[in-house]
Amino acid sequence: MNSQVFFLLLFLVSMVACKKKTSTTNPPATTEFTFKVDGTAIKVDSAKATLYTLGIAPFGRMIDVYAFKGGIEVLEFHFRPITGTSVADGTFTNSWLTYKAGNVFPDDYYHSSSGTLKISLCDTLTKKIEGTFDFIGSNGTGTKNITEGILKVDITQVQ
Repeated sequence: MNSQVFFLLLFLVSMVACKKKTSTTNPPATTEFTFKVDGTAIKVDSAKATLYTLGIAPFGRMIDVYAFKGGIEVLEFHFRPITGTSVADGTFTNSWLTYKAGNVFPDDYYHSSSGTLKISLCDTLTKKIEGTFDFIGSNGTGTKNITEGILKVDITQVQ
């Protein structure tokens, strides 16, 4: 074999061996999370969701979703991993949604007193959650009106 053919084959083999492999086992997390607070639009920077078993009967499996803006938690949701509409009444029986205006508990925590959480997709196998939400949050002295909420997140942890 002449040297030119040898180097051409060596070049082709090295190109195939260096081909970048794409992994589909850990795709990037999906996060589309937007809402309005008293008419002001907010787009969440990141979110995480945890599927777990609540040790208090009769609730069983639950999902917690935490949404962050600028590294600070702005929303916290607790609900059952099922599709459909639940009342956002601040209970584990239905759904408990909280808007956090700051880090002072309980003054800046606005817990849902009315509203809805509509889960259109809750697939615990592919770890996808999608839905919409709106609620009135109260901290005992004031309220916040949360509207036009869109939730699309991956379940990032299973316990």
